[in-house]
Amino acid sequence: MPERFFKARHIAILMSILAPVLVLVLRGQTQIENPKRLLSKNAGRVIHLDEVLRIRDDGKTAIFRTPQQLHTGKDGSLFFMDFAEGARLYRYGPEGKLLFKILKSGQGPGECNIQSGYFFADDIIRVTAWIPPKIMDFGPDGRYLRESKIEEDTHGLWFVAAADGKIYGIRDELFSTSAFKSGGVFSIPNSVYEISPDFRTWKKLYEFPVRMAIKRARAIRLDMIDAAIRGSTLYVLHTAEYGVVKFNLRAARVEQLITRVYDRVKGVSAKGADPDPEARGIDTPTDPYIFDINEIHAVGENLWVFTSTMKPDGDDQQVDVFDAAGRFIDNFFLHFPADGRNHRIARRKSLITDDGYIYVPDQEEDGLVTIGKYKIREMVRGPASERR
Repeated sequence: MPERFFKARHIAILMSILAPVLVLVLRGQTQIENPKRLLSKNAGRVIHLDEVLRIRDDGKTAIFRTPQQLHTGKDGSLFFMDFAEGARLYRYGPEGKLLFKILKSGQGPGECNIQSGYFFADDIIRVTAWIPPKIMDFGPDGRYLRESKIEEDTHGLWFVAAADGKIYGIRDELFSTSAFKSGGVFSIPNSVYEISPDFRTWKKLYEFPVRMAIKRARAIRLDMIDAAIRGSTLYVLHTAEYGVVKFNLRAARVEQLITRVYDRVKGVSAKGADPDPEARGIDTPTDPYIFDINEIHAVGENLWVFTSTMKPDGDDQQVDVFDAAGRFIDNFFLHFPADGRNHRIARRKSLITDDGYIYVPDQEEDGLVTIGKYKIREMVRGPASERR
């Protein structure tokens, strides 16, 4: 997917040159514009990752191609989706043993052709599908329990989670607009919903734009999207530039726009390389920069932002950390072991746990995909001033 540029409005700011953090009140919304550099003495350090577990497929019972939607269970089990054989939901135990693989291709009970998400409600695993439109419930052992038809379209539902006792989802509304069958660059609404347990009632809480290039019912996203949730706080990324929206789900309002001064990274075009097959035939705007942010995570009380800044000699990626108030408190480079694996090419989104582990889909030297569990040697727990 080509990475494109989001042109934000420039806002004139009257400030003191000594102010480390700017707070702007704009239409009832607080914008936190952080400085480029931190006062922390050890900002920019390297934090090493130590591999503790590797999950591999066997080519028969389990086949991996693009593991995604990674989650951990209460006992430390790892859940994830893979689409090598169609939509399949895997569960591996804490020691890396396959416990079950559920979902089959089809229309019957426990079957679907296209899955749109899954989440946990107490001990029940709930899987949503849009072909056919339904929600399926499974027990913690993978046993099929029940399913019911969904009237509301889950096509484009790219985020769904249970938090704070409620169900929330984010849906790309492209497929309900006339723009999908048009041509050009469009600003497509994406909506945050509070969803009833039976999925019959969808209450819209918030709407934000995402730019897309469209031609003949094919679309390429020009802005990066991602979301992370913790209790009643939802973080949303929906631009190509550096900015994360902090949304209060209880109050149904944006609390902050979290930004910082960031040196954009230019992309490198490979001469003679085949064009992205998803972009073939679609006219996309020219942009020399790649997305500023790759993914976001709610880790403890903090927000972790994976930036596009990499060390030139490896897979070390710069991570920025913001506290609950939106203040830029730390940054560092995550360093993978020198194991010959590609830790980025197979990646959809990693998973970070509060107890200091990160799960990453990796590509082996022979091209096969595995999932590595790594221990993060140093976890960021509080403000930078507490760690000096």
